[in-house]
Amino acid sequence: MKKRICLALLLLACAVLATACAAKDETTPLATSTSSVPTVLNSSEYTLYQNIFYNNYASQYVGKSMTKRGVITSIYDAYSSVTRYYVCGYLDQTKCCDWQWELQVEDPSTLPAFGSLVEVTGTFAQNEGALDQYWLSNAKVNTLTTYTGATADINMLTMTGTLERVQVMNYSSNHEAFEGKTVFAYGRVYGPNMFQDPYYDGSWMAAFVTNDEVPAVGTSIILRGVMQAGIITDAKLETI
Repeated sequence: MKKRICLALLLLACAVLATACAAKDETTPLATSTSSVPTVLNSSEYTLYQNIFYNNYASQYVGKSMTKRGVITSIYDAYSSVTRYYVCGYLDQTKCCDWQWELQVEDPSTLPAFGSLVEVTGTFAQNEGALDQYWLSNAKVNTLTTYTGATADINMLTMTGTLERVQVMNYSSNHEAFEGKTVFAYGRVYGPNMFQDPYYDGSWMAAFVTNDEVPAVGTSIILRGVMQAGIITDAKLETI
């Protein structure tokens, strides 16, 4: 009888513990939040990206399911009049080498704020609609960390250097598509009213207008302003 009572008490304690754990799981958020854009470093992802897009390995992966963890962002492709979605990250802390996978998204309204940390699963597919001819089709996005910081119509602070270069090329050549849009950008001071690629000399340069004091040439800065005639105007500058 004593053994039965002990067993009953043990089972009751286990049941109470299980209930408490379940209650804790129900109140634990699925994703945390952050006011800064996460930095995702993945050397294996960079190597795969290089092999697929520069070493002709793409055909070996077409039709395969892939899972990517990185920062979600978008660029506006004014040449094709479409918004393109990406999950992206870097090789290492220098951030000069990066990777980005375009996503084919069925319902963009379900995506988290750009700058959020996500895990994406999709099928690697060749498609003429993709900017570089390949994307992750039927992409399913799971949010790991939600970005809650400041936003803009074109937020290049959520982009890798490669994606920022593509976006700058777009707004420099297609002024009308970006007129009046708020914009965040980053780079290095090139001159009194010019900034350039954050990492590579001569990759691209772009103009800005500001009432702020412009730091010395070569200084890394963030710009927040409004697009007018292909120029970031009313720019507020922040030294990185």
